[in-house]
Amino acid sequence: MKKMVIGLSVAFLLTGCSYINEKENHKEDSELNQEAGIELSLDENPQFNHDPAENGENIVDSGLNHEEIMAGNFASFAGEYVNSEGTIMLLDEADIERRLLDVMCIEDGHYYLNVKTDDGFGYGIDVYGIGVEVSDFEGLTDITKIRVCCGQAGPMNIEEIFNKK
Repeated sequence: MKKMVIGLSVAFLLTGCSYINEKENHKEDSELNQEAGIELSLDENPQFNHDPAENGENIVDSGLNHEEIMAGNFASFAGEYVNSEGTIMLLDEADIERRLLDVMCIEDGHYYLNVKTDDGFGYGIDVYGIGVEVSDFEGLTDITKIRVCCGQAGPMNIEEIFNKK
């Protein structure tokens, strides 16, 4: 189990690093172009300037504030949650900040927070915004609400997924 958790953590870390590296490379390219007197319009590099509204794509408000979450502010999803069995869970923003080790935005549109318990054990909090499906549970969760799952391996059954009240 530990090997699987470590493997997943490394995979998440590498994914985040490749995204950051891609953004840094783009920033360096832009700076070099400016030094050389080359100005690119926004349309010339759609990979980094994708605006869904311009392409007429459907824009769904996930209910989550990406910039704040990545900066360590969890107000957009802190609160009271309930699962399909009626079990209530409270996510306290200050408690998450105190326990936080790392925050990652995963490619499928959800966030993974690496946190620790008071006795030092690590676990994760997966946060799924409005409109984002939970892998392996597509069509089984209420995508009109923010959902969370806490544990070491992601949700294994539907009862582990909590909906924001």
